[in-house]
Amino acid sequence: MRAAALLAPLAIVLAACGGDPARLAVATETSTMTDRSAARSILVGEVTLPEYAEASQVVVQTPDGLIEAVEDVIWADTPSRAMTNSLVRNLSAITGAQVAAGPWPLMDLPDAELTVRVERMLLTADGTLRMSGQYAVRRDVGPGGEQLRGFDIAVPVADPGLGTLSAAHGMAWRLLAEEIAPTL
Repeated sequence: MRAAALLAPLAIVLAACGGDPARLAVATETSTMTDRSAARSILVGEVTLPEYAEASQVVVQTPDGLIEAVEDVIWADTPSRAMTNSLVRNLSAITGAQVAAGPWPLMDLPDAELTVRVERMLLTADGTLRMSGQYAVRRDVGPGGEQLRGFDIAVPVADPGLGTLSAAHGMAWRLLAEEIAPTL
């Protein structure tokens, strides 16, 4: 299944509307997982994304491997900020710790710091949202010390439409938080 074809029905409707591009918000998913952290406070640095995923345009991969923008559709928030906020919300819910995005807003320094670098975040031509990269957890004290791990998350996108793509991003970001939480 072609990724561009997956979103074509909505892109055509939106293109016919003209004017400003439509804005697509990533669906909010909050984890129900519980994994109490030894860290009482956690700083989440701004997530870094590849250039194509950092852009405001919603992009998909074609069968030729090219990455192209969906016409007249942009993300409602910058993808790195939206993903950072999703990690903060989910890690807070999962761990019970005080979790905030940088810069750290409290007087006392956080017990742990999380850095996430996404290497790939793209709806592939086979209809799968692929997100892979690396995350690092730094702790000055307590169990675990410093850790560096890779991740590779795949979320199938079965139905055509931007709402499904939005939900797939929300699910991928929640799954990443659930993978990271036990390391905190």
